[in-house]
Amino acid sequence: MPSVGDYFVVHTTGPAARAIQLGNWSIWNHAGIYIGDGQIIEARPSGVSISPLSKYDNHKIIWSNESSLTQAEREELVRFAKGFLNDGYGIWSIIALGIKCLTFGIPFLPANWMAIREKRVICSQLVAWSYSHVNIKLSNKKHALVRPKDLALRLSRK
Repeated sequence: MPSVGDYFVVHTTGPAARAIQLGNWSIWNHAGIYIGDGQIIEARPSGVSISPLSKYDNHKIIWSNESSLTQAEREELVRFAKGFLNDGYGIWSIIALGIKCLTFGIPFLPANWMAIREKRVICSQLVAWSYSHVNIKLSNKKHALVRPKDLALRLSRK
């Protein structure tokens, strides 16, 4: 069982999941944070919301198990993530990442610029930004450009 504040990456199915997996050359297409009591916080196309962890019971999932986090950091990380509840989805982040995938890694700077300034998040951005808030940098990328694949790669290096 994860601890409050641990993040996960998951392999799901469906057309959007497949597009993300193909565009990133990875099986990992979604991410979120465990907030306790069997609940997670995640960003989906409908916005940031709290969901039951059990919705991923039949999917491949890996957990961060962030043992370096103090209880206070875990609580602050979750508080920060909850600040995005009911916000819309980070459409500029999706556009920037999509263009980068279509151009074989060449970024489109106006889309990147808009994504970085956008106050809405995608799933992996929610995780990266929340961790950065407690001084843990999960990637060398800007929050808006972190993908589930990047989070999974970090876990494989631990």
